[in-house]
Amino acid sequence: MAQTKFKLLYILVSFFIFKPLFAEESWYQTAANLHKEWAKTYHKVGDLERYTNIHKSIIGKDVKLKPGKVIFPGYPNKLSMNVKVMNGAMAEVIGAEDFAYNGKTFYSFTADYSKCKKKELQNDCTHHFGSVRTELTKQKMTFTEGTEKWINYAFMPANNMLFPKNHERKFTVGQCHPSGHKITWMMTIQRANLIFTHEFSSFKNNNEWKPSSMEKRRVLKKFKVNKNHGTDSWTTVRINFKNTKKPDGKLKVWIDGKLAYDYEGPTNWGKKKHKGHFRNKCYFKFGIYSNANLKADHKYEAEGMTVFTDYMAMAKTEEKLEKLLLKDK
Repeated sequence: MAQTKFKLLYILVSFFIFKPLFAEESWYQTAANLHKEWAKTYHKVGDLERYTNIHKSIIGKDVKLKPGKVIFPGYPNKLSMNVKVMNGAMAEVIGAEDFAYNGKTFYSFTADYSKCKKKELQNDCTHHFGSVRTELTKQKMTFTEGTEKWINYAFMPANNMLFPKNHERKFTVGQCHPSGHKITWMMTIQRANLIFTHEFSSFKNNNEWKPSSMEKRRVLKKFKVNKNHGTDSWTTVRINFKNTKKPDGKLKVWIDGKLAYDYEGPTNWGKKKHKGHFRNKCYFKFGIYSNANLKADHKYEAEGMTVFTDYMAMAKTEEKLEKLLLKDK
């Protein structure tokens, strides 16, 4: 009898503890649903035409979007959250050679909060005050223990991505993600700043590496904002990352050709699993992942969020990376 009463008490306590969390989740889901209904009346044309019009407005002339999964040489990938891209959410931009960073064409990723999705346990619509993504993700784990790679890309936050007075909204344009909610490293735009965050589990004390949870954040660049809540110039990123729990790890980031972040030492948590999640490996994600869309000053600013990308490649060495980049069209 006593055991039954204890179980009942446990259930009641759990209910009162988690009820506010469920209520908050429900509120954000309701807000997301209302945003979806609003978008049905706000958007007057189909997605491909609307996205093409956004590109035309930014570039200043007629262009063609060739919808499809963006090509990232050297990086085996698939679509994150099964996002639909044949509507132009991912596309090759044709007809703007003078606007491309390199070659004749470039690519774009566009996200609308009205298209946020729930898949299995991940509900983007309620996550981080309302999220949505148009991202590439791994086919297999990109970085296991001891893996070293070089990554290169150029990008331009083009529309509804730079909000200097709104500290809530975030736009991730490249990250290495272990399982669970920890981040190994990520490149994020917030308040019109490019911010690099690196999380790991060691620090150096008296020439010895000690276990501890650490996070380093650096503002790598400040963007000049235009009327589209975007910018008019390209930013180049080059990353050299060796993923390891050992002291010979490294994470170096060059922005526009200049070394902006330079770390040497252990680069992961050194645990195969912690609370059911892998901590010694991470997978690369690339595109646009937008958070806090329900914190936008105006609903339309959470639609048509667009980033241009170009000159992308990933390789095991810098020499091989350069060879891949020579093939960029």
